[in-house]
Amino acid sequence: MRKRFTIMGAALLLAVLLASCGGAGGAAAPETTLTDAFRQFLAERKTHPQTARVQTEEGITYALDGGILRACDAAGAPLWQSQESWYVEDFRVGDVDGDGGADLLLSLWKSYSFGARHPARMENGDEAVRCHLFLYTLRGGRMKQLWASSSLPRPILSFELSFDGEKTPVASGAVLRTVEGSYGGGFTQGDARAFAYAWEGWGFVPQ
Repeated sequence: MRKRFTIMGAALLLAVLLASCGGAGGAAAPETTLTDAFRQFLAERKTHPQTARVQTEEGITYALDGGILRACDAAGAPLWQSQESWYVEDFRVGDVDGDGGADLLLSLWKSYSFGARHPARMENGDEAVRCHLFLYTLRGGRMKQLWASSSLPRPILSFELSFDGEKTPVASGAVLRTVEGSYGGGFTQGDARAFAYAWEGWGFVPQ
């Protein structure tokens, strides 16, 4: 019985945190035009519901639910929200670049194409939905993008962030350990393989 109440209490706390840093609050994401491929991706993704997750670090609450990631301050005021044209799969918080402040590392899915808003100077109509890895940090009360990968050659199925790596003039000691699969239909973990990367200079490099 005690275990049941503990589970119910945890679920209630999660619901309260999501509500305080949730859809009714979060800062509005820029209006975008979703590609047909991304709309299809979202429809398929709904058949595999995401487990909501909330984490608070250094007074900032990060809430992930339904592919949308939000960041709110200690008072519950919205600071940042992921874009409508992204599906955020997971996130971790820690000092990735070694500057002493917490950073936000997130894996997400999106189409490369920007639809009707695609810059005319960029001749790319590929709407394929691919996995990406983005890094943000909080500066002056605002979330700022530090680094963003292009389409990854292998989609990230899961990842962890640790800080037990070697520190050098160019390496922060942050280590990204991933399980990566291959692109294909559905959301299975076929061809799953483990990889490790270190943050060096301005990006992750294989260990």
